[in-house]
Amino acid sequence: MSYDEAFKTLLISSNAKLNLELNHLVIKQDENIAKLFLKDINIIILESLQASLSSALFNAFAKHKIILLTCDETHSINGVFTPFLGHFQSAKIAKEQINVSAQKKAILWQKIIKNKILNQAFVLKKHNKIEQSNELINLAKKVSLNDSKNIEAVAAALYFKTLFGVSFSRDELCFENSALNYGYAIIRACIIRAVCISGLLPWLGIKHDNIYNSFALCDDLIEVFRASVDDCVLKLKGESEFLSKDDKRALIGNLQSKINFDGQNYPLNRAINHYVANFKNALLYEDELKIVKFDD
Repeated sequence: MSYDEAFKTLLISSNAKLNLELNHLVIKQDENIAKLFLKDINIIILESLQASLSSALFNAFAKHKIILLTCDETHSINGVFTPFLGHFQSAKIAKEQINVSAQKKAILWQKIIKNKILNQAFVLKKHNKIEQSNELINLAKKVSLNDSKNIEAVAAALYFKTLFGVSFSRDELCFENSALNYGYAIIRACIIRAVCISGLLPWLGIKHDNIYNSFALCDDLIEVFRASVDDCVLKLKGESEFLSKDDKRALIGNLQSKINFDGQNYPLNRAINHYVANFKNALLYEDELKIVKFDD
């Protein structure tokens, strides 16, 4: 399978039987039947608790590097099935990754946080918060090696209160946080897939480090893409902490939003693939980590 081939994200929100048939995913819902090429599928979100899958299908998901997200009773994403050993040189790459110096990790984390804050500034500017956008741009200039002064947290406090109001907290149970969490989970799944394909160890982060987190590296790499979800959430009009089907479709559709990477525009899901490949070469070799920018 070519690196950029998969592009479809599926949401299974009602009773369904999922089966494998000649390299196709077959979805049966009542009298309706749909067939999709496995090679075209990027992510499947299994929202319904009344969906059944065969073990052969799980094997096919692993073979085709398809990410499966499961949901709990409130329809919130709570689990991920991902293939492993997605690269033919996994052992070689893992050894190189383990031996990366602390200095190189610190340099890369500095670049990631600068990129994240500049993307947050872009979103504020887009929504006519010019003064606060300029403040973030100035904060980005102050990010040091390994973000030792924790400028990321200072920027986040200003950013979220500007976006969602001075009383907003990321710990609050509200529509905005439900939408942010859902959107981030989808982006995270794409990054998990790309990292597994690259051969990098997803649990070995350059900054995030938690013995209970199997995807610490993915949580490092998501930072530059988070603001795309924030921008999408601003366009939604929820009235409770629960997301409608339209809200979820919009957050899934955000994977097709335009991202500029290395001078070219890509849909977000493909930009993630290119970014992870570039990050791998910057981490293990001497490539420059390139900047992710959002489309005007």
